[in-house]
Amino acid sequence: MTVKPRVVIVGSGIIGASVALACQDLGAEVVVLDQGPLGGVASRNSFGWINASFAETRAYFELRHAALAGFRFLDQRLGLGGHIRWQGTLWWEDAGADFTAQFNTLTQRGYPAKLVSQADIAALEPQLRHPPHQAILTATEGAAQAQNVALAILAEVARRGGSLQEHTSVKWVKQVAGRIASVHTQERDLACDAVVLATGAAAQTAVIGLDWALPMANKQGMILQTEPLDQMINHILMTPDVHFRQNPDGSFVAGEIFSGEIGPDVNAQDLAAEVVARIQTKLHDIPKLRLAEVKIGMRPVPLDGLPVVGSVPGVQGAFAAVMHSGVTLGPLVGQLLASEILKGVQSSLLTPFCPARFS
Repeated sequence: MTVKPRVVIVGSGIIGASVALACQDLGAEVVVLDQGPLGGVASRNSFGWINASFAETRAYFELRHAALAGFRFLDQRLGLGGHIRWQGTLWWEDAGADFTAQFNTLTQRGYPAKLVSQADIAALEPQLRHPPHQAILTATEGAAQAQNVALAILAEVARRGGSLQEHTSVKWVKQVAGRIASVHTQERDLACDAVVLATGAAAQTAVIGLDWALPMANKQGMILQTEPLDQMINHILMTPDVHFRQNPDGSFVAGEIFSGEIGPDVNAQDLAAEVVARIQTKLHDIPKLRLAEVKIGMRPVPLDGLPVVGSVPGVQGAFAAVMHSGVTLGPLVGQLLASEILKGVQSSLLTPFCPARFS
């Protein structure tokens, strides 16, 4: 009887869940551990935009662009329609030279972006009170309720025999001859062939026995969600003073974008009320928006802003998968990293994002 390799994934957000499912697809036994509830902290606090519109480098764009197809495949495989809308994006956050530069970058990279006029925007979004002079339409994009997607993936992992353990902290890992041999929690020891750190913002804290940590530039941010309404808007709307969209259930989701970070002197409820008011004034005949939830969370951002995916330097069997834009990248990164873990094959898409660049 062939013994399946065992992979322990630390972190149960959309990235950890995707890695677990992809490892199962390649024949591994998987164990998913999370120090909190299943579904992950970052996934719960994500705006959920699935896109390749913004990428600092060509290599990062290629990874994100490929990830869109990976997410659509996952959607079809698991029937995630209750948690995802492929509604496309209308973007006019910037104006003037910055707007032109963004459009030129997208078209030069071959991204399906279209310049639309004020009349076009009014037809696409009839409820929009003051359509801008122009916007960029990226029709292939979508948005997900990331934690719900992560939980749906984990349910499939469990259905196929995977082990899911929430409220379980990793105390240390054991190496034998420079290779991962086991992971130790507060409850038991798990022999394993590989461990994946999909720990988001917590990746800046070293795991005892691994002696590796990722330099991070984490940022605190806010996501708010309203009570459901009838569908009022057709796209993800990225405006100069608020980003917002509607979930399949009709609830609005918006992100705080004024400072890029929530400071200690900011009252979250006051800021959330301001964001809701901005949405309210942008739409015709919209019922009063009522806040259902205000979420303050830490956004995991590696020090250079780019994904960190691949083998941890100096330790066989240890891998990392930490990034901002984890919602967009999760399903594809899961597939590519599983192939590296279990087949020893590194995708050229991941080569620029190896953890070794911080060594």
